[in-house]
Amino acid sequence: MPGTKQLYPGPPGSVLHDARISAGKTVLETAEALNLLNSYVEALEENDYSRFNSPLFARGYIKSYARFLGLDEVPLLNDCDRICKREEQGTQRRQAHIRGKVQAPGHAGFILALFTALVVWSLSCWVFGGSEPKELSVVVLNEQFPELATLKKAPSLGESLLSGGLVKVQSEDLSEQVLESAELEFIVSEDVWLEVRDGHNNVAVSGVQSKGEALNLSVDGPVTVSTSYWPVLAIYYNGRLVEIKELASSNVVRVQVGEL
Repeated sequence: MPGTKQLYPGPPGSVLHDARISAGKTVLETAEALNLLNSYVEALEENDYSRFNSPLFARGYIKSYARFLGLDEVPLLNDCDRICKREEQGTQRRQAHIRGKVQAPGHAGFILALFTALVVWSLSCWVFGGSEPKELSVVVLNEQFPELATLKKAPSLGESLLSGGLVKVQSEDLSEQVLESAELEFIVSEDVWLEVRDGHNNVAVSGVQSKGEALNLSVDGPVTVSTSYWPVLAIYYNGRLVEIKELASSNVVRVQVGEL
């Protein structure tokens, strides 16, 4: 059961694969339940984290996958960290071997060594920091969408759906939130209108996003996400899936997402 300390045989991908097979779930069923691409589920089961932008995204996906199957995510995440660390050490050894054969001119060798040390230090802080991940705050806003110049020029799917207004949902006042670093990923399964505003209320993205697109952003949070049909979007905030289903009673939503 989740929360129970367990020791799993084998790497996290093998554990997730065997648990999925035991549960009678296909890759497609699992991908749909987690709002992921099929290739992402396969990559997790193959321990191939090179398909993701950073280990942070892989950790978030593994956590969601483990909870979906009723597994304790802690040992799986620890194994994921060890795999990422081994890959980083392997990269360092290869770089050292290359440096031994080819001597960099001038100060290039010193700069390369300094860069490698910074990468190792950053990875160590991330893996061994020991701090608990912050919880996500997801609030469905009840105010209407502001008028957008791009929508006023030519009607779009977003304008057509938004013209009927939003279902009002109880919201919290997040105006006092302190700005934070936010890594966003949007996986689009069907064409959909999307607008993203950062913590300064600047528009980072606005317009129709195409089916199959994977959109990645680095902005100041908390962020405001407006979309004409949220079920076709998988939204990840700093590697964690943003759950909207239990909050929204309409497919047209405007949500504010940040960390507590």
